[in-house]
Amino acid sequence: MILAHHFIVHNGYDVLKLPLGPERIFFQLVMSGGGKVGVVIFFSISAWFFLDKEQTIKSNLKRVWIMERELLFWSLALVMFYFVFDRADLGMELMVKSVMPLSMGVWWYAAYAIFLVSLPFLAKGLKALGREYHLALAATVLVI
Repeated sequence: MILAHHFIVHNGYDVLKLPLGPERIFFQLVMSGGGKVGVVIFFSISAWFFLDKEQTIKSNLKRVWIMERELLFWSLALVMFYFVFDRADLGMELMVKSVMPLSMGVWWYAAYAIFLVSLPFLAKGLKALGREYHLALAATVLVI
């Protein structure tokens, strides 16, 4: 679902320019809209499995730091790719954002970092619900 969303939203082709018909409706509602649902499912599954372990602020900040380093590596690799193959699209703004990808919001991972930092607090509330009510909550959110 997330891949389909990226295929439609980030491919440089404006789906809204298509004439209203089955193709546009499929692209816009199913493929594009599915990405948002996929992200909710991803966060729900992450929370479910993270709660099997003790969540601490320190351990989750460590996860965020590891993620920042990984994003930094790939951001710098992409900047080098632009530098070698497509200098016309390489500007100062892109270079600055690529040095601090998580904090500059280059990708959606900033939302995941916030999720990780707040998870120790959410974990206490979800554990207080108990496994049965947590499952019911997860199913309810999924249906909504």
